[in-house]
Amino acid sequence: MKAFFAIAMLALPGIPASTGAEAARAASSARYVFAWRGVPVGTVGLSLDAGRFTYTSRHLHVRDGRAGERVREVTLRVDAAGRVTGADAVPQALWLWHGPPPEGCVKGREELSGQEGPHCVTARGATTAEGTMLGARFRARYDEQGQLQALEVGDSRFTLAAPGARLRAPPELFADGVPVEGGTDGALRLVPARQEAPRAPAVPARLPDMTEWTTAEARALSAKVHAAFPDKEPTAADWRSGGEGEAGGCLAHALRFASLARARGQRVGLVHGLLVVDGGAARPHAWVRVALRGGGTLDLDPTSLDSVRPDTHLALALVPPDGPGLEAGERWLSLLRGDWRVVRATRTE
Repeated sequence: MKAFFAIAMLALPGIPASTGAEAARAASSARYVFAWRGVPVGTVGLSLDAGRFTYTSRHLHVRDGRAGERVREVTLRVDAAGRVTGADAVPQALWLWHGPPPEGCVKGREELSGQEGPHCVTARGATTAEGTMLGARFRARYDEQGQLQALEVGDSRFTLAAPGARLRAPPELFADGVPVEGGTDGALRLVPARQEAPRAPAVPARLPDMTEWTTAEARALSAKVHAAFPDKEPTAADWRSGGEGEAGGCLAHALRFASLARARGQRVGLVHGLLVVDGGAARPHAWVRVALRGGGTLDLDPTSLDSVRPDTHLALALVPPDGPGLEAGERWLSLLRGDWRVVRATRTE
């Protein structure tokens, strides 16, 4: 299976009474891309209108090997202080949406699950806030007007999409892929889709802490990981730190490779990228990169054991397997915005 498996959306944190007026004055709607370990798997929409706060979750849902979309929406009545009308809890997302909130703790409510509990800001700056929500650490970043730009919670990241920006929902990226221009031969590359769009950043050859292997050792481990997954369909193993499970997609294979390598004292890189099969569209894929003794690197695809070639695999980012993949998340967001096109280089390029 060439697509990632999605998990349930994580919600955001709660709102002291002192910030309710700020929330009421702020922009009435916003949209965020939700990424897990750097992989975009959904969007979150927030809106506030006449005391009605609406939280809309649209996230990738994979069933029977097919990618689709699951939509969940909750609307809550809130008072002028930002609390749920008739309750002492505050909607999580509304608390962090416009801020930074003041230091201290409130009782927050997860919009989708209804779970309530302490949400605390332990450190606050002019454009940042840090703390915990239901025990999980978070860090939020704001612009000078106080609107939430990015939120990091463990391996999750929410990134603001510019108002009015065209944005392909993540399920489209996984189900339909990205068109590949320029025929069926030639190396894949990214080019700006518009004159004002940024150039695709270069992917480094290696990470600083990658350890050196022999080609034979790396290929043997890749074959072992491939054989350990008799079922190549996406499962929850794609989101566990070591890719634990007997079934799993490409991310599970890459994470299992990294986990077994780490147990041997080796460090590898996780590649987020696009895969093209049989001249079709380019779809999200993950594989691994190892450093070789004597110099150079080797990319391996444990999911298929196919060779990683310039005409089939296009790397977007190289990140540590045990990190949140923030760099990869930014690049996926650019792809979702339509900043880049996937083309094949001609022989004269």
